[in-house]
Amino acid sequence: MSGRTPGRPMVMVAAAIAGVLLLTGVGAYAFAEIAGCASQDRITLDVAAAPEIVPALAAAIRRFDGSTGTCAGARLRAADPAAVSTMLSGRGGGDRPDVWIPDSTLWTAFSRPAGARPSIAGSPVVLATAAPAEPTWNLLLGPSAATAGGRPETGATGPRPQVPDPARNAVGLAALLMADRLLAEDPDAPDAPDAPDDPDDPDGQAVFTGLVRAIRETTTPTVEEAFATTGSARDGAVVVASEQTVLLHNRKEPGVRAYGAVPKEGTLVLDYPFMTVTGDGGRAAAAKQLEREFRGERTRTDLGRQGFRVGRPAPSWTPAAADVRRIAQSYARLSLPTRLLVLFDVSGSMGTEVSPGLDRLQATAHVGQTGLQLLADDSELGVWEFAADLRGSQDWAERVPIAPLGARVGSVTQRQRVLSDLGGLRVTESGDTALFETLLAAFRTVKLTFRPEMVNTVLVFTDGRNDHPGGPSFERTLADLRAEYDATQPVQVVLQGFGDDVDVTELTRLAEATHGIVQVARTPAESKRLLLEAMSRRVCTPNC
Repeated sequence: MSGRTPGRPMVMVAAAIAGVLLLTGVGAYAFAEIAGCASQDRITLDVAAAPEIVPALAAAIRRFDGSTGTCAGARLRAADPAAVSTMLSGRGGGDRPDVWIPDSTLWTAFSRPAGARPSIAGSPVVLATAAPAEPTWNLLLGPSAATAGGRPETGATGPRPQVPDPARNAVGLAALLMADRLLAEDPDAPDAPDAPDDPDDPDGQAVFTGLVRAIRETTTPTVEEAFATTGSARDGAVVVASEQTVLLHNRKEPGVRAYGAVPKEGTLVLDYPFMTVTGDGGRAAAAKQLEREFRGERTRTDLGRQGFRVGRPAPSWTPAAADVRRIAQSYARLSLPTRLLVLFDVSGSMGTEVSPGLDRLQATAHVGQTGLQLLADDSELGVWEFAADLRGSQDWAERVPIAPLGARVGSVTQRQRVLSDLGGLRVTESGDTALFETLLAAFRTVKLTFRPEMVNTVLVFTDGRNDHPGGPSFERTLADLRAEYDATQPVQVVLQGFGDDVDVTELTRLAEATHGIVQVARTPAESKRLLLEAMSRRVCTPNC
């Protein structure tokens, strides 16, 4: 009987191969390609991709899984890019993928994976309409300029644009970035469609604020839902979407065809980058092989069939990561609903004429009506008037209680009620300006009913000087504001003085005690501009 052990030649062959691989520097992954691998050694990549690109990558995943001589496979899943970005930034939970294919590089401004590779597909952001129209971002900015300019909402031309939620959707975020860029390049905000040039049109910051309000009130979570709810041909709806979404929408033979085109001012492109998230060496090597499959000719054909552009469509410009974060933060801040108590000085000096047929009180009331247009329906607003001894020994009176602007009060909404009430403000001929006592009372009222999910503000319109001898002194008022201001429940005071008698020094110290501001206007147009500026200031509240 021979002393040879059965199977020994196979062991010797395997050992020889391993030795050659070791000497030549070829690692275990190459060995697996030659000799195969045990099931327990097989790598399964977790690939998280934007939902709309998943159908175009499914065949590539099957090819990758079925390839011979590999020790890796992949599991493809649809994943919301915003959710993955939040998870990778450490601000949210969820399964960490090995490979991430978001719809846009924009998400990497919030969390950058270890290995960011160029895009595997592209789709420009377009404006989609139910009838052919000149593609221009003014379709988005024009209605916002009308709102910010105080033009009546009922007179707006066409519907508000449908924009996907910028906090959750790269198309919506790209729209805000384009708007910000265009407004920065042209300080004069665009007129509403078909509106004549107006020297008093609002500045870009006010238009941006108006745009945020419009987005908040018409936003839909996905582009698909936007197409389903716009009412299409009813009034020339405008939807901000990706080109790929428009193409797929039209392939379904919908009742209304969408016409999508790149705006003449340029656009951003959803670029679908290939991101290697894993830090494991073996998984990263497998990810490189998967990337080669994704960039292969067959996958490019699959992507084209699903409406994507292959290669890398050139965007009009590439925003810096800092600008992406700035715009996202601005949207988040401006999206916070406002809780506002507005105080109107009705003392005798507010009867001073500022233009033919218009006194100071009427001018500030008109400005208040303009500012109302920038507030969303879930914002809350109330109105007081004040003058010395206005109601017996009390220096202020509530005209409209604080309530959500969209809430119904009898047969009208709170917004309509406030608009009507502002038209009824009248000067009290003999009243002095009881500013200090009224300011303290209003500040305490808003603080007592503080809403943490809202921006809580007291806005005061006055001719700028307390002349009521019976109220608290300036020093007492300032001390009380400083003592009662609570950074954990911030109530900001914004004071707008009208005319040449404004005591700027006193008002500034009072406002600064609450991290607020003082504005001085000498004309109705300046008053309107300053108020729009204050409304837009929520971007940095409360640390302005």
